Amino acid sequence: MHSHFVRWGMRLIGPVLLGFFLWHTDLTLLAASLQQVDWWPVVVSLVLMPFFIIVKAWRWRIILAELDLNPPGIGFLSSIYTVGLFLGSTTPGQSGDFVKSLYLRAPERPMPSLLFSIFVERLCDVAAMAVMAMIGLASIATTFPADAQQSIQIATVGLAVLIFSMLPAILMRTSRQWVLGVLRHLIPGRWRSRYDRITEQFRPLNIGGRAAGMLIVATLGSALSTAIRIMLLFWALGLERIPLPAILGSTGQISLLQALPISVSGLGVREAVLIGLLGAYDYASAFAIALSGLFMLINVEHIIIGFLFSLRYPIPTQTESTP
Repeated sequence: MHSHFVRWGMRLIGPVLLGFFLWHTDLTLLAASLQQVDWWPVVVSLVLMPFFIIVKAWRWRIILAELDLNPPGIGFLSSIYTVGLFLGSTTPGQSGDFVKSLYLRAPERPMPSLLFSIFVERLCDVAAMAVMAMIGLASIATTFPADAQQSIQIATVGLAVLIFSMLPAILMRTSRQWVLGVLRHLIPGRWRSRYDRITEQFRPLNIGGRAAGMLIVATLGSALSTAIRIMLLFWALGLERIPLPAILGSTGQISLLQALPISVSGLGVREAVLIGLLGAYDYASAFAIALSGLFMLINVEHIIIGFLFSLRYPIPTQTESTP
């Protein structure tokens, strides 16, 4: 019971932050900024949802195939991915990933392996969003003293390249075993048994070079589709002074922060990133709150369409078969 209250208490951090931001926002300016929204870029952003889903489903199918889990077709995977987005946005524990596994559960697809496939997919997303976040940090290097700008840009871009280059190294067994072996010698001896239990979970993962390349392409496509949808929302509010690298960076930062258990549907943490970004380019916080409202439209779209798909594909029970 105590841990339950702690988890809920942690998730209230985001909404409390949102309330604080709203309290210190010029509501008249907020209303005016919403009135000047150009809705065509918003509509295009919403229409791009199927491409976003299909790319995600394609990447998941590659992972399932490499784990010998006999994946179903892209159409069915796209449908249950949509249901997963709906449940991930509407349940406190973000149970969408677990529910996606229920749809595929079968004798030839054990639950631990299905959950591991989703973990690998999440790993790809984290790598892509971390790279985008580093690009954003590099883009604001001009706000630092002139003698430090080049060093900051080189460091952040270099770290971005390192993070993304580590992805295929982790996916392929030979390179992964070498990396994990080196790391094992760097950790204290008393933690090595726990480290070994964790790394043992990666043993089934042995993605070939061609599949690793396809995963990288799919991950880039997924990140690009997300970035385009978000960029269109910036355009809808006429935020021309925000450069593209900064938009990419904020997208990555928001995605990473939303994964933390400190909010509900990203409330508060999303506004914190946007207020900081827009403030750096002399926009009032009211524009950041308005932009966050447009972000919410994408979440609402995911919820509504995901709910409709959940009616077409009810969550299977233990006895029901899967494709």
